[in-house]
Amino acid sequence: MIQTPFLKHVFPKNFARYSGLPVFGCVMENFAHWLEGLKYPWRSIRRKIQGTHATDRWLRRQRIATLASVTPEVLVAAEAHFRRRDLNTCHTVQSLHRFLREQHALPAVKPIKGSSSQEEANRFAVYLREVRGLAETTVNGHTLRVIRFLEFIGFNRRRCSLRWLKPDQIERFVRQMAKTQSRFSLRVVGATLRAFLRFEFSHGALPRPLHEQVDMPRVYREERLPCALPREQVRKLLHSIDQTSLTGSRDFTMFYLLALYGLRCGDLVRLRLEDIDWRHGILQVKQAKTRQAFQLPLTDEAGDVLTRYLCKARPCTKRREVFLKAQAPEGPLSAGAVNLALQNRVRRSGLKISKLSPHVLRHSLAVHLLRRGVPMKSIGDTLGHRDVNSTSQYLRLSIDDLRAVGLPAPKPGRAVRLLKGGWEAGFPRVRVQAGHRVASQPGFRSSFGIAIKQYLDTRRTLGRKCVMEENVLRSWDSFLHRREVKTIDSESFCLWAKDSSPMKSTTQYKRMSCVRSFLAYYARKYPRCFVPDTDLFPKTSPPRPPRLVSTSEMARMLATVAQLGDGYANPLRPQTIRLGLLLLFCCGLRAGELLRLQLHHYEAADQLLRIEATKFNKSRLVPLSPSVARFFDRYLQERQRSGAPANSQSSLIWGGSRLDPRDAYTLTGFTSIWQRLCLSAGVVDERGRPPRLHDLRHTFAVTALHRWYEQGVNVQTRLPHLATYLGHISPASSHYYLQLTPALRSAASQRFYRAFGDLAQEGGVS
Repeated sequence: MIQTPFLKHVFPKNFARYSGLPVFGCVMENFAHWLEGLKYPWRSIRRKIQGTHATDRWLRRQRIATLASVTPEVLVAAEAHFRRRDLNTCHTVQSLHRFLREQHALPAVKPIKGSSSQEEANRFAVYLREVRGLAETTVNGHTLRVIRFLEFIGFNRRRCSLRWLKPDQIERFVRQMAKTQSRFSLRVVGATLRAFLRFEFSHGALPRPLHEQVDMPRVYREERLPCALPREQVRKLLHSIDQTSLTGSRDFTMFYLLALYGLRCGDLVRLRLEDIDWRHGILQVKQAKTRQAFQLPLTDEAGDVLTRYLCKARPCTKRREVFLKAQAPEGPLSAGAVNLALQNRVRRSGLKISKLSPHVLRHSLAVHLLRRGVPMKSIGDTLGHRDVNSTSQYLRLSIDDLRAVGLPAPKPGRAVRLLKGGWEAGFPRVRVQAGHRVASQPGFRSSFGIAIKQYLDTRRTLGRKCVMEENVLRSWDSFLHRREVKTIDSESFCLWAKDSSPMKSTTQYKRMSCVRSFLAYYARKYPRCFVPDTDLFPKTSPPRPPRLVSTSEMARMLATVAQLGDGYANPLRPQTIRLGLLLLFCCGLRAGELLRLQLHHYEAADQLLRIEATKFNKSRLVPLSPSVARFFDRYLQERQRSGAPANSQSSLIWGGSRLDPRDAYTLTGFTSIWQRLCLSAGVVDERGRPPRLHDLRHTFAVTALHRWYEQGVNVQTRLPHLATYLGHISPASSHYYLQLTPALRSAASQRFYRAFGDLAQEGGVS
């Protein structure tokens, strides 16, 4: 055989031995040129051709002597055999399989009849694809989850299992999936179950609409904090990339575009040469997430970077994608390959970056633009957002803007005499919260105990904590056990509700709603179960108006804290209480957030608190004002000197327990100290009651608003910052805390007359 120049270069002497193989000898030359066409380097081609010798020998041991006897099943078996023994030969079998399939040298694969679950899932997939018009990747995900659900209920053994499906089977499947999936992934599982059961009910396969009984996990917006890098660190990462190599030039160009335009990783790998309009200086981005296209200006520097890559580093090929793989076979990059390339570059750079993904560069651009004063709408247009609310989540990382929201520590005030023992007598009791107290029991004792436990387990699987619900249902269970109730009706429900009659109407409504939710759940299995009507529940009472605390009053109480004296177990009791009150007053924290803080939640370098998994499972950053941060640092130094627990897991508002450093003040204990200080300083409302701890959150919001009016800034532009600082999604949620005080009304009026007073006088208004 006469060898081509290419084969003479790869195999200068012994290529003839491979062309004489009994099975693959007749196609070896074509196979070598096919590998060359895929842009494999010549060393890889030689290694793959050398692997055909071992493959041919294994096939002959399987009594396969000719190429006509080779089937796809045989090649799959050969691949599995060599995967455990010789990985290079395994890669050779994979390449041979692809080559023979493209050359149509393999017999057609006989269609294998799928299982019953597969057939039913395929019917559902056709509906999703042709009726609902979902994307192919979405359809594939739904199909896989449906197959798993059908196998769980035994559909392959008995096709009638779907018709006799019960709600508890659905709950067991969701609980099983929850063992390996987060709440976010579990929400997708719930959506798949709802869509599939609705499809089966509409086609008559289900006798009742079970899709209405699929509970969804509770997922809130902005639960997780976005991660961003400082702009200077992004520059250092880009400068650390060696652009002299072809791969380095490609990686620098990719990460430069990610950092400059904030592109999504999927949009970057889909860029094509025709998307670059050199004449008009426009970069056309086709978003895979929203299926919409938008245009970005192609800056001169970005154009130079792209030109240098396209002319010097991009392979000469007919493919139109901008970024291609550096290794054979030739093809476009995947989003996962971009992530791996970024991790590799971070590792080589030596920078101390703990967590970095391509999407972090998108967050970094948004925060950089925010700090430069770019409007939210312009940032959203740059990132390709359709809604401003999608862009507002990056405001949570704008530390400098949020730090201006925090209040400074009050100036030292004059202390008053602290009330001694028996001070509780001066606390007016307006309404007593009475009711039947239930002793803590290891389990539920009534005939409905198993159902109650299943109900609580299901709710917790879906992301609920169910602390209050469990307490209420224990009271309900104890009532049913004492009365030996076997069947629930309106009379038994009303008898239990009478125990809550001394309580506030709002508390009664919440307790009765908890029991009603359980009865609605129980009625899914037993439809004849009584479910009370919410129209018969007591009307909720209006919320108690907050009693705002002035700065002078707060300074007076902070000075009085020193009279509490050092505790036997906690030598820093006054300093600890003072720090807690400062954080409530100057940062607007919730009382529960304060008492859950640990020392590692404070970042001394940036002078901020990290609030994790608070109300609605949200996390946020709370930058401290300089004066509060100085007091915080002094407290930590005193804590180190006093010998109090100072490891990262220790509670910030430490209660004094030496056995458990994470033991913080309870809400009852901290509230008691607060009420004692308020009564001592005369900080009470019109009925003689001290303010609640939550009233300090109201005070923070109103004081911040009043300060902005005095400074003459545009208050409307600062409301999003206030909402972010308080942990709200939008300013509408913060409106509840903004009380119109006389001082605030006066400041708003003065601002109005400063801006429009001349116009009002010209119009004849005196």
